[in-house]
Amino acid sequence: MPNTVRHFTNSASSLAVSSFSVAVVTALLFCLAAHGCCAPPLSSPPCATPPPTPVTTPPPYVAPSPPAPDSRANATNADTGGWLDDNGGACGFKNVNLPPFSAMTSCGNQPLFKDGKGCGSCYQIRCVAQNHPACSGVPETVIITDMNYYPVSRYHFDLSGTAFGAMALPGLNDQLRHAGIIDMQFKR
Repeated sequence: MPNTVRHFTNSASSLAVSSFSVAVVTALLFCLAAHGCCAPPLSSPPCATPPPTPVTTPPPYVAPSPPAPDSRANATNADTGGWLDDNGGACGFKNVNLPPFSAMTSCGNQPLFKDGKGCGSCYQIRCVAQNHPACSGVPETVIITDMNYYPVSRYHFDLSGTAFGAMALPGLNDQLRHAGIIDMQFKR
């Protein structure tokens, strides 16, 4: 015959545990109703209002820093197009007079060309009137498509005629294209 264990419960002790549980639950509910579920610490009054949030003014606008001034540009091809010989240059890009380049191209010296890793990099360039009276100061975007070996300055952009003229005031692009080497600003 299998061994069986039988449990006998005392109905009086079961009733006492049940009454105690009801009392604990009731006390908890009363406490929650009186103080809320996120009651403040006992040291502060239960209905204290939080201090008002201070009104702050936004920080003043800070203009971005100007592009690096240590750069020079010259237009090797002073006409209105891109490069005279569209042989693909050091980067191998062909038809740079057509979109997406649209002749807004430049050769870059080593810090810009980066042994070919700079191919296709876009730079925002601009010249300002203090550097040449035909400069508009309006930024234009150029794409690095070739290497420039001449040590003109730390950063040197040898711009297409189109890119060089694009930095000029209206009607003065031809004058700017024939300016030779000028100082300009750039950023990546």
